[in-house]
Amino acid sequence: MSIGFDPLVGSVLFTAGLVPHASRPKSELECPAREHAFKPFVTVIVALCREKWEDIEITLSSLIQQTYPKDRFEVLIVVEAFDQPILPLARTGLRMLADAGVDSDVVVSDGGKRLKAYALNRAIERARGDYCAFYDASDTIDDSQLERAVLLMAEKNYDAVQSTVLRKGKSLLSQFLLIDTMFWFRKYLPFVLGFARGMPLSGEGLFVKTAVLKEVGGFPEVLTEDAYLGIILAERNKRFGLVSSVITEKAPRNLRAHFVQRLRWNRGYLTCLLRLLKSSLPLKRKYVLVLPFLTPLSCSIAFLGWMVIVTQWLITMFTGVAFPDRTFSLVDHSAYSQITSYWAAMLFMVGIPLCVSSYVHTLWVLGMRRYVPYVILLPYYWTFIGVAATCSFFKSTRHWGKTER
Repeated sequence: MSIGFDPLVGSVLFTAGLVPHASRPKSELECPAREHAFKPFVTVIVALCREKWEDIEITLSSLIQQTYPKDRFEVLIVVEAFDQPILPLARTGLRMLADAGVDSDVVVSDGGKRLKAYALNRAIERARGDYCAFYDASDTIDDSQLERAVLLMAEKNYDAVQSTVLRKGKSLLSQFLLIDTMFWFRKYLPFVLGFARGMPLSGEGLFVKTAVLKEVGGFPEVLTEDAYLGIILAERNKRFGLVSSVITEKAPRNLRAHFVQRLRWNRGYLTCLLRLLKSSLPLKRKYVLVLPFLTPLSCSIAFLGWMVIVTQWLITMFTGVAFPDRTFSLVDHSAYSQITSYWAAMLFMVGIPLCVSSYVHTLWVLGMRRYVPYVILLPYYWTFIGVAATCSFFKSTRHWGKTER
């Protein structure tokens, strides 16, 4: 006996979310096809806020080890004026870069409690490079990343190029996050980009033409400024690429940090969803590009639906109170109820195994077979994401919520 809710919306969202699972994962992404004698000048922007020196050092060491000529890029370290302890660390970073022969400077943001995008835009105003590259603290960067990304952009006239960002840690939650990000960058994004000619961008390992950034006024001041920028660039028919290069970033420190990160991502994606629905993109491109931004809605609806079922079951088991069979349907007709009920049941029996097998296939193709045993536990991780997605509807859009690593 149960009280049910019309499963139509949840079924539509779940079905739409299954579409990218039918695509093949990309074992290799794009690389420049040839050597280029001319090396464009690049501005690398590293945003810092309440960081530890060991995390700053990881990123700066990776930049020093780049194969790109050191006289063809500069590093701008962005700090917040209110973050007093960070300024001495940033100056230590300048000396480290200078000793390696890399031009660098510190940009102090005067934005107070404004979002990260404001600080990034202050650095973009100072950029001397033809291209801007963006990183955070604790980024371990492939040694050839600057060279591959910038030369690929020059060769194919891309306006924005994204590298693969993996988040690694030792906890079980970190293993799930690593699997999730690998699937995102090697299967989900290539699918979206292929059909929508645009995609959500990530703030690490992101390369954008400086002229394009200035054309659109820099990053928008929202929680997920990188993903939102992707919508703006797609709307202007800019060209996107996925470079075959990896950044490894520290995973969030603990359960709370994981939750804060997911909360921010989901709330930001809701803002992006509203912007995308109002965009001037053709419907075909919009329908595909909307898929990743529907994640907070689909995860939340799935979580709440299961919570209703489990709560009713527990109440019945411990109190003996039986709930009447009643479904709140959009259409009061038996045929409609049967169709939606069978649809929901099929998604449960087929959809979840399809998702799990899709993750297994992706890991297998990418040579990450040792992570395959974790996939069987992914539904528990999706429950965690569902909690964060539900809570994101109540999160402020003006508070950044920095991830502790």
